[in-house]
Amino acid sequence: MSMPPQQRPPGWQQGPWPPQPPPPLPDFAPDKKNTVKWLLIAVAVLLVVAVTIGATLYFTRDNGGGTSTTSSSVVPGDIASANDTGPVAIITEDPTCDAFIDINDSNAKIQPDWESQRRTLGPAAQWTADQRSQVQTVSTAMRNSADKVVDLAKRTPHRVMRELYEQYIVYARAYADSVNNYVPGDNFLASADVSFGNTVTGICNSITAKSANRSLALEPAAKPESVPAANDPNKPAKVVSASDATCGAWISNEDTFLNASTEWQKLDTSVPGSQWTPEQRATQLAAYPLLTALGSGMGSIGAQSGNPTLEDFGTLGELYLKAYVSAGESYLGSDSWLSYTGLRISNAIVAACHAAEG
Repeated sequence: MSMPPQQRPPGWQQGPWPPQPPPPLPDFAPDKKNTVKWLLIAVAVLLVVAVTIGATLYFTRDNGGGTSTTSSSVVPGDIASANDTGPVAIITEDPTCDAFIDINDSNAKIQPDWESQRRTLGPAAQWTADQRSQVQTVSTAMRNSADKVVDLAKRTPHRVMRELYEQYIVYARAYADSVNNYVPGDNFLASADVSFGNTVTGICNSITAKSANRSLALEPAAKPESVPAANDPNKPAKVVSASDATCGAWISNEDTFLNASTEWQKLDTSVPGSQWTPEQRATQLAAYPLLTALGSGMGSIGAQSGNPTLEDFGTLGELYLKAYVSAGESYLGSDSWLSYTGLRISNAIVAACHAAEG
């Protein structure tokens, strides 16, 4: 049974903790007293960048300049999720989870201090020999991991899981491609890769911890008008190719939640509802409508974006946050994997938006 994210979740994509004060990165897992919400706070600290809503913004499905190390001929029959054209739903089983967690855990052993190091990296021309060696080691691991995840993207029966894997692939490769001419803004490529990977981690651990079964309390999501084509997962397109008004709305939605939920951000969410103090109960129950609003915003922004992949991600985030809220006073610590997943997909799109600014 996987531990809830108040303890350290598995995977190289976690930062050091406890994050006191909130660290200036979106890639930190919380400790027992600084819950999964710190993930979202960390985004706000680093990613508060002026975004002009009226700027020229658009989402496309090009590959953002990334390269792939291999090529393959893929037809829809090669992709298990090719016929998944229905509504996005909370995932209660997926045959690719164990393999992804193994890949993620293997990466954790390569450069365990990478998260703290990459925060302070300057341009490539200024790197020390040790920094260059570390970045090259990590970028090689990222590229190799992306290559392995191509097979998982083909094998998962869930369209939205395939899309998450594809974003993990494209941002890992984009970061690796950036190394020779790296500038600090390229760190957002790594942040996007990290957050998409952690979204998958949250999904898989919510399955193992059985918190995904909270989906039984939810109304099904609406069937989308269109779904992304089942193209070659080895040649994925970035979900965000330019930072635009949709990005501005997404970031604003997140900031609104952060500003309104300061007390919940301090809550030890490893404590089950049956053991809440009156103060903890009041804080948790007061946060539920805020989380509902955050999820609703993700869903509506995605639906209005004109981008089927972003719409799927917005729906995904909304569902996981709704499932978390549905626990009510029957809340268990394992339910925090649900909020972890919902917040992580928000983190991923924020990072992707800022990566597109460069």
